[in-house]
Amino acid sequence: MPTKLILAAIAGLLFATHSFADRAAALVPGAVPQKLNAILCETEDQAMTLASTLASGQTEPMAINRVNKAAGAEVCGRYIGYAVVEIEKTTNRNGGLFMLAGLRFAEDGRLGWTADWVAPFNSLGLARGT
Repeated sequence: MPTKLILAAIAGLLFATHSFADRAAALVPGAVPQKLNAILCETEDQAMTLASTLASGQTEPMAINRVNKAAGAEVCGRYIGYAVVEIEKTTNRNGGLFMLAGLRFAEDGRLGWTADWVAPFNSLGLARGT
């Protein structure tokens, strides 16, 4: 009897994992679901603040705590599961260049944000008239 329960539990977990990936793919047509282990925030601004804090040398827990305290809520945290990339863009904020990605959660359809700090924005390096 315990063997059948264990096998049933494993089959249920495999089915649930597969269905999360299917739901993630259905959220954004043509998107490939990916298993993530990442820090995601509720808004673009929070994600950019987290990325710039990490870029200034703070460790992950310190950076997450700083952003969450500033927002007055738990807005950035570790996400492990399936999601699809719905939005990708580059943004200049306060002289810093950020690569943003909006990821749609498979479990509940929410949108989470992650950002990578690329480099300080340098307008003098832009070519003009070409």
